[in-house]
Amino acid sequence: MITVELIKKARSILGVTDAADMNMIRSAYRKLAKQYHPDRNRDDKSIEEQFKLITEAYEILCGEKNAGRYGILKTNTDNVNEPSYDDKSYWEWWLERFKDIL
Repeated sequence: MITVELIKKARSILGVTDAADMNMIRSAYRKLAKQYHPDRNRDDKSIEEQFKLITEAYEILCGEKNAGRYGILKTNTDNVNEPSYDDKSYWEWWLERFKDIL
């Protein structure tokens, strides 16, 4: 589930403001994607993770159905953005507890 917190984090990764429209978001993504693309930086393996982070942020802001496929934004090492039970949908919560009776 995409929360307001994830949207704010995605905006900060791409370096766009809350007032940014889709053209500004797309432009910021393309600039960063070009800079951090793994094919342009073959010697640095950490670039691939940065590229995935940028791509995931863009997908979240665009509302694509693939948003969050990497899960990087949700599982950051700072533990500030770990999903709480309030962030989960009812069915995720339910399946976590009662999947053995299905």
